[in-house]
Amino acid sequence: MLESMRNHAQGWIAKVILGGIALSFVLWGVGDYFTGDQNPPVATINEKPIGQNEFYTAYNRQLDSYRRMLGAQFSKDLMNSLNLKETTVQTMVNRYIMIDTANQLGINAPEAVVLATVQSDPTFQAAGRFDPQRYQILTRNMGFGSAQEFEQEMRINIMVDTVQKAISDSVQVSEQEIRDAFNSEYEQRVLSAIIVDPNTQMKAAKVDEAAAKAWYESHKDSYMSPVRIKLTAVEISPAEVAADMVIDDAELRKIYEERKADYTEEESRKASHILAKVSGDASQELRLSMRAKIEKAQARIKAGEPFATVAADLSDDTSASKGGSLGWFKQGVMTASFDQVVFSMDKGDVSDIVETEFGFHLIQLDDVRAAKVTTFDSVKEGLRIELVEQRAADETYKISQDLDDALGMEGTLKAAAESMNLKVVDIEPVSLDEAIAQPLLFDAEVRSKVFATSPGQAVEIMDAGKGRYIAFEVLDRIDPEVIEFAKVAASALEDARRDEARKLAVKLADEIRSSSESLDKLAQKYGQAKFISKPIRSNGVGDQASWLTRDLLTQAFRAPAGGWVDRSLSVPQGIAVVRVDRVIAPEEKEFEAQKESVTTSLRKAKGQARFSRWMASVRDRYEIVVDEKVLERF
Repeated sequence: MLESMRNHAQGWIAKVILGGIALSFVLWGVGDYFTGDQNPPVATINEKPIGQNEFYTAYNRQLDSYRRMLGAQFSKDLMNSLNLKETTVQTMVNRYIMIDTANQLGINAPEAVVLATVQSDPTFQAAGRFDPQRYQILTRNMGFGSAQEFEQEMRINIMVDTVQKAISDSVQVSEQEIRDAFNSEYEQRVLSAIIVDPNTQMKAAKVDEAAAKAWYESHKDSYMSPVRIKLTAVEISPAEVAADMVIDDAELRKIYEERKADYTEEESRKASHILAKVSGDASQELRLSMRAKIEKAQARIKAGEPFATVAADLSDDTSASKGGSLGWFKQGVMTASFDQVVFSMDKGDVSDIVETEFGFHLIQLDDVRAAKVTTFDSVKEGLRIELVEQRAADETYKISQDLDDALGMEGTLKAAAESMNLKVVDIEPVSLDEAIAQPLLFDAEVRSKVFATSPGQAVEIMDAGKGRYIAFEVLDRIDPEVIEFAKVAASALEDARRDEARKLAVKLADEIRSSSESLDKLAQKYGQAKFISKPIRSNGVGDQASWLTRDLLTQAFRAPAGGWVDRSLSVPQGIAVVRVDRVIAPEEKEFEAQKESVTTSLRKAKGQARFSRWMASVRDRYEIVVDEKVLERF
């Protein structure tokens, strides 16, 4: 096995999957993991420390990764629920163990392998080739002091990957395992079900006040008042600032003159041409032939034939189908010699023979549009609006900065705003749902920020979009409380009835499941709906009906053909009793088509399981200590 591991020392970047979460270490600076510092380490492995600085770097890189992935859904609370700190430190421990194992086995990554891996990475390539300058820039952006540091990290990654691949790739899969895995994935079943709708049991669901009270007592968390926030707020609105702005016509006239080129439409001309196409490096014989062709066209036009007719007959340009028309264009668009002739002609004129790099031309000037200047009066009001909006935006930003400065000198938002003669709005306690009726809290992002703020936190000045700024100070936060029963008695009674109706639906479903009658008779007898699936695989491929939930399919593919699923199941439509009508074995030709991919997936799954078992056994040989108190600091 050791020889196999050494032979696997080749260029892959390690992708260590531990605890179900893939963590990237390319940027973590493994060489510094165990240098230690003066502060207590986060963890030790055989007394070798993982320092706080190293852990901080690793942990924050993971936070940044989740932040980019989750966007607005990201929160520290969510990261805590994922136990990200513990996962990070344990993965650092596992990585150290794998490096140590590679060193013990004499596994190394030769310089040539490292360089080949770097140079073949598309990240560092431009136009399909390795770009040294791009490589230097990107490795610096990754946080490495030099390309050599990155290559050392790459060398360690290759060593780690070699260990993992040697263990994972050592698994064997039998033909029977492949066949079983294929059958499990590609077998189809036709399922039928009777789904008891709890609403049909509402009349039979008898619940008195005592039962409703008991329901309320056991479900108090469903009868909580919403969080309410009391705050003061200030809006800095560009519309209000703009209302007092006056811009005279003289200033607008000056801007108009400065931008006059923007309001000037250049002269444009419409022309047609006939082309005898020949390249500049053509033989003299060919050039003479093309010259003769254009002279023939010229003679026909002089004889009175319409230009468009001759162009359609003789021109080598795609415009021939349009009588040679090139449409409208401004000066400078066409090649220089062609352009010069067009803009020296009078309307209706036909040019003499013109030579360009494309060949020989005859040109007819079809029409002329004179240059046009949009008048000041036409654009004056638009300019006024533009200038007002720009200045109002600048002024609201300045006011927001002045308010920020005033907050540094005053104790409250109210005092700071009053010192600047800004209007303060007092908002009495409101819930998140009620806040939408408040003009200053209409914006969802502002509401979200307000309700994430606690009393005593620094005043926030938020950019609310379109030049608006909202400053707010949370004065009080009224946390949820259980609403007394008397106020929610009607809701509790209804909820208790619905729960009782659901229990009756489960009881009825169990009764149906114990019967040997056909589903058609059972559906008619109990007045419930019958459902039949299309042929479906265990992963849901084949039928997208909402009643075919993941749990239902899992249970249905464990049941025998012709048999009931052994318990009633909750689905969106109610409580389902499910029978397996038909089992459709996959065809042999499908097995041959899918065998390779099934084998690969099976080997990968078994390899990951073997690697996990190996890692668990190897960890037992190391003394691993994690300082939970230090970990809590992050």
